[in-house]
Amino acid sequence: MKKVVFLCFILVLPVVLLLGMSLLTGCESAEGTEGLQVEPSSITLTPSSNTVTFTAILNVTNALSLPITWSLKDSSLGSIIGSSGSTAIYQRSSRNGDNVITARDQYGNEGFAAINQISETYVLTVTASATVLSSGTNACTVTASGGIAPYRWSVGNPSLGSVSGTGSSVMYQSSQAGSNVITVRDGNGVSASIAITRTAS
Repeated sequence: MKKVVFLCFILVLPVVLLLGMSLLTGCESAEGTEGLQVEPSSITLTPSSNTVTFTAILNVTNALSLPITWSLKDSSLGSIIGSSGSTAIYQRSSRNGDNVITARDQYGNEGFAAINQISETYVLTVTASATVLSSGTNACTVTASGGIAPYRWSVGNPSLGSVSGTGSSVMYQSSQAGSNVITVRDGNGVSASIAITRTAS
């Protein structure tokens, strides 16, 4: 009888062990099945508002599995300038377009966010106290408005005149008769131009 009981114990033991292992492994998450969420899920960036902080969040109640690896679909549109824990800071380049940032944890769970990069929505304008300089008048004030400092000024034909001063308002000085184009470019690279003509004396 003792031999029968011992034999039954030997036969049942492996089954119990296998069942126990199955229960234990069943408590672990399968690789890449829980999914990540990235917040914000979409963002629009302009040259003046060019950075955003993304946060990876696990879709279930389990703790986030660090470290998080961040990657970009198109690195020419921007770069990840810093990351720590579950967050990453993205900075756009001067190019416009659509990019995607991906967060991936150590178990292969992934989350995505869409990045839309557009030009500035404001309008830069430039005006002059006079667009036609008559005989005896060779200077006028040129003013930029609606842009972002600093401003850079240039003339299309330096032989016809030049600008002096800095900031949003400068002085255009004409050196001879003819039409010249004065261009201003603001801190975000947005530009505007105006033509000023000096008549012959």
